[in-house]
Amino acid sequence: MAYLFLIPSAIAGIMIAYTDIRTRRVPRPIVAAGSVVQLACVVAWCMWSGSWTPLAGSLGFAVACALVQLALALVRPGALGFGDVTCTLLMGLAVGCLGIETVAVWWLLMGLSGLAMLGIQRGRGGDSIPFAPAIVFSAFAAIALSAF
Repeated sequence: MAYLFLIPSAIAGIMIAYTDIRTRRVPRPIVAAGSVVQLACVVAWCMWSGSWTPLAGSLGFAVACALVQLALALVRPGALGFGDVTCTLLMGLAVGCLGIETVAVWWLLMGLSGLAMLGIQRGRGGDSIPFAPAIVFSAFAAIALSAF
């Protein structure tokens, strides 16, 4: 039942991934709306469960992950855009409330899928890689794996 509280990130994430694939842009209004609704759902989850730990994890890990992505974007400008950083913040709100193990799996899957996308794109000769789909679908996979 608790996974139902993560639906806002799933809906916004799919929209973001689709838009990034088509246009190479992350729509910030969708990120903002998804973040607000996801945060409200995490608060509702905490009120329902009687524990505020998921909210602390959600906010803490989301901000930490976004700051790491921002640092990576600043180290090599052009490799990651600010849209990818904001997408990480949104998905971090969902993944973070499930704990450090889920966040670690998310980052591992994000790195592996990013490397796979790099290999595929280089084989095609393209120069622009949409990274938001890797962020989103790695979050989905990490959340699904956290059930086991």
